[in-house]
Amino acid sequence: MTIPTGTRRQYLPDIIKESQLSPERIVIVHTVESEPIPEVNNIWDLDEVNIHRWWNKGIDYAVERGAEYVAVLNDDLRLKNNPINKIAQAMHKAGVSLGYPYPFTGRICGYFFVLNVKDNLRPDERFRWWYGDNDLYLQAQKKNGILPVIVKVQHIEPNKLTSNSPSLMKLTEQDKIEFETKWQEYL
Repeated sequence: MTIPTGTRRQYLPDIIKESQLSPERIVIVHTVESEPIPEVNNIWDLDEVNIHRWWNKGIDYAVERGAEYVAVLNDDLRLKNNPINKIAQAMHKAGVSLGYPYPFTGRICGYFFVLNVKDNLRPDERFRWWYGDNDLYLQAQKKNGILPVIVKVQHIEPNKLTSNSPSLMKLTEQDKIEFETKWQEYL
């Protein structure tokens, strides 16, 4: 599991506990100067905003240590009843590239998804803030498919960071253009 985090560290202890993963299987990607989170893997990326690069840093760190499935989570979630392992197990059984919590409307929920890293899917770093999850959805459909799995995940502050930040709103607009250009034949 990897979680990029900046200023919403208050949710991390619960996410770590509720993930039901051993600490050595958790990667926190710090996006601001901050103290390490005890017992888990901590890495820092203080360069310009690019959540997809942050996702990749955590994914790559996990893969280097033998991960076959990597859950990518926002730092403002509540997890119930072992959703990460349930999704990964269902994905393994179905042989798909990407899994995510259901119910959800839209392509996938960018706040929580699981990648089968053997399928070589990675977030496209041309997208800096938004649309990377939609991009992964389409990439996964072209590989071995996607699987929504019924699990309980609560997104505590959906879109709050974006809607309160003019700079993130601007990145979202730029990413939308990039996404529509990249996938124009499928949209």
